[in-house]
Amino acid sequence: MNTEFLEKYCQFLRIVQNRINEHFEEQKEYICCREGCSFCCQKGNYPCSEAEFNFLKLGFMKLDKETAQTVINKILQIKAEKQKSKEQNFSYECPFLKDNRCSVYEHRMLICRTFGLLYYEDKSTAGEKNIFKMPFCIEKGLNYSSVYNFEKNSLSSELVKKLGYKTDPLAYNLSSEYLMQKFGKEIMNLDFGEVKPLIDWL
Repeated sequence: MNTEFLEKYCQFLRIVQNRINEHFEEQKEYICCREGCSFCCQKGNYPCSEAEFNFLKLGFMKLDKETAQTVINKILQIKAEKQKSKEQNFSYECPFLKDNRCSVYEHRMLICRTFGLLYYEDKSTAGEKNIFKMPFCIEKGLNYSSVYNFEKNSLSSELVKKLGYKTDPLAYNLSSEYLMQKFGKEIMNLDFGEVKPLIDWL
């Protein structure tokens, strides 16, 4: 990652992170994310672009020797398990997770930054309906679970009113595809490169 690209990428992250922070503030009544909560890091395949991975490596190089070795050992274990697995969408614990905390937090990927909020994938340009997605920690009784009707698999406006929430649960256009392609590439002229599961970059 050359200096010019790194500066532009960091500028992109500052703008995007400010926007994400505003959304979390707007939805704080529904958010249970706290330091030490790591359900979102314990099982997934973590789609990661080439640019994000190169930035992630900068974070890895700042780790102390003990933490770096722990990460390396986890990577080797995950790769061995993946070779044995027959699952097409192989899921695993993020190798950068240590003691329920992200060891490269300031260098984390976009999907890590946006997780916890309701979001949608904008399909309007393709003439399709937008796809709305909820954080899976809703099943753990966390984000938005207090206003989620599990029988109908949908958010409940009745519960929002009954429980006296001041704001409605809102979904934001925060898909990684939008942030990278529409905002990053078209507006800031950033090329994020190929996207594939994190473990395939390691």
